[in-house]
Amino acid sequence: MKSAKHGRLVAPAMAIIFGAGLAAAVAAAQGWEAAIPVAAIAAAGAVGYYVWGGRDSDRGAMLGQRVDERQSLLRMGAQALAAVAVAVTGVVGYMVAVALKDPVWPFVLFLGVEAITFTAGLVVYGARGAR
Repeated sequence: MKSAKHGRLVAPAMAIIFGAGLAAAVAAAQGWEAAIPVAAIAAAGAVGYYVWGGRDSDRGAMLGQRVDERQSLLRMGAQALAAVAVAVTGVVGYMVAVALKDPVWPFVLFLGVEAITFTAGLVVYGARGAR
């Protein structure tokens, strides 16, 4: 089992960082009045992550950075599913862009990044399961 000294704070800190970035973007586009609810939702999410990370459950252990091998496998499966969803979305977006005669470079970029990172993952982690 791997755990960090302040592992329970990782997920809330990420929620605060990304929430602050989103609030800043909303403030730049629409003013501070529109950004206040975004910041409040991000703060509430961070509190929720902190509370959930302290619970004695699989998801609580993942959010609190106290995972064992089974939970690591569950997280890896979830990440793989997310990667497949991004790939399918990129392919569908590419096909729609071609049909509408719109620029396709954003979709080619996403699919290229996914192909490169998949290949890099095979190189870095090895294809041990394929042997």
